[in-house]
Amino acid sequence: MSDLALLVRLQAKVATFLAELPTDRLIALAEGRASLALLADADAGSRLAEPASVTLRPAAPTTPVEPASTQAIPSPRRGRSIPSAALVDTEAVVAQLRACESLDEATERLAALNLKAPDVKLVAKALNIPAGRTKDETARRILNLIVGARSKHTTLRKG
Repeated sequence: MSDLALLVRLQAKVATFLAELPTDRLIALAEGRASLALLADADAGSRLAEPASVTLRPAAPTTPVEPASTQAIPSPRRGRSIPSAALVDTEAVVAQLRACESLDEATERLAALNLKAPDVKLVAKALNIPAGRTKDETARRILNLIVGARSKHTTLRKG
C-alpha cells in the first residue's frame, strides 16, 4: 500500500471518529483543553487497538517560545550564518539616499553604511523594487530608482 493510500485511509478513520464525538469534546480539542492519544494494544504487537471511548485529558501546558531576534540561523550554503532579524532602519536609509543630490553621492553614502546583502534586500523591499541576484545589482536598482529617476526627471523638465 502506498503512503498516499495509507494517508487517505487514516484521514477517513479520523474524520469518522471525530464526527461521532459530542460537541463539547470537539470544542475542548479545538481550544487545546484536551488532546487525543494513540494507545498501542499490548496483545496485538504493533497493531493498534480501536478505543471504545475517548478519555479526554488536559492538554500538556505549552509555554510560548519567544523568537530570539539576535540569534544567527545557519545558512544552507557555504556554512555562513545570516541574522534572523536585520538591524537596519530601512526608512532612515531611504531618507538618507533621497537627500543625496547626485548618483555618486548616493553611491558613496550607501557604501559608507556597510549594509549586508539581506539589509540591502530589505531596503529594496521597502521601495517595492525586485531584488537582484547580487548585493551590487540590488544596490544599483535602488540608486537608479531613488537618484537616477529624479535626475532624469529634472533633466526632462529643463529640457
